[in-house]
Amino acid sequence: MNLGDVMRVAVRAPTAMSWTFFSHWHLRSRQVFRGRKRRSLDIIGRWGKGLAWVMGVRVVERNRRQGPMGDVVVANHMGFLDVPVLLSYYPAVFIIKMELRRVFYFGKALARGGHVFVERGSSSSRRSARAGVSEVLEQGDRIIVFPEGGASCEKERRPFKPFCFFEAARLGKSVELCIIDYQPDRRQLRWDVNRKMVPQLMEIIGRRRTDVSVEFFPAEIPDDPEAVAQRYHDLVEQRLADYDRERGLGRDEPEPREEERAA
Repeated sequence: MNLGDVMRVAVRAPTAMSWTFFSHWHLRSRQVFRGRKRRSLDIIGRWGKGLAWVMGVRVVERNRRQGPMGDVVVANHMGFLDVPVLLSYYPAVFIIKMELRRVFYFGKALARGGHVFVERGSSSSRRSARAGVSEVLEQGDRIIVFPEGGASCEKERRPFKPFCFFEAARLGKSVELCIIDYQPDRRQLRWDVNRKMVPQLMEIIGRRRTDVSVEFFPAEIPDDPEAVAQRYHDLVEQRLADYDRERGLGRDEPEPREEERAA
């Protein structure tokens, strides 16, 4: 990190922490003094939008989102920046890995916000998470899911787990796809699961600006959950490959046929 990066971290990190504490205090105040048991999605959404601004994120819209907002929002998972970017458009709770539930202070804050936690590799935890998703949807709230179950900056995506599609279909709720990409080269922001989280966050916060593109797709009620999950997975891979070709990356790949461009 150069001097400019260090100075940005010195300003942005405490600002982000202060904004987070204020947002949590606002949420707790609403819960305590107004007796609201439902999740305060508006506060969570404002927190995400403010955090994106503090961290120097510029969102590039590839198209305009239209129509009613989905009850379940699914997106490819690139890294930490996905969270504030998605919350800038979709006030919602997340399915979050259980490790974050154990982080001092922030774990409790996330739990109070109504987020759903899941332990990787635990079948009982997955059943609990599925019940949590159902509860969120039954109460009329919105949830954001990364159906891959992990982050990757590659255009090839892990299989999409279809359980959230099944819950949406069972309850007659809609699912909306949003595709995220980091510019100009997503590999420059690769999240390394073998490194500690805080140093990587500091590197992201220290960047002068980070451009993140989003592409929206209409919400739909999945009539065939497994087929829809697979279609979304394939669509994400296709679009990420298209983005690479636009930027001159992956020129060794064959050009798409005309019918593939129109798909």
